[in-house]
Amino acid sequence: MGYEWLLSAAMNLSGGLTTDEVLRALADAKHRWVQSVFTKTGAPGLSVWTRTATGKPILVVLRPLGGFDHQIVFAAPMTPHQVTAFEEWEANQ
Repeated sequence: MGYEWLLSAAMNLSGGLTTDEVLRALADAKHRWVQSVFTKTGAPGLSVWTRTATGKPILVVLRPLGGFDHQIVFAAPMTPHQVTAFEEWEANQ
């Protein structure tokens, strides 16, 4: 599975995240909560709820490019509400 960055997503990372940290989290995470999502225009995507190597919970949104390749269109630390939902999911795995 290959990942490429949407330039605006890479340039607008927040919360001290780096592009390498996000890529490592996608590749190496023990637990990833993946959900189908759709944009306002109906385009399909995936939201990946995972943790960085240091344990920081992050949310990454991917756009399918074909085959197993995806474009990272958004990545950020989770909000407190998202962390609560993710930790409940983790507890049930």
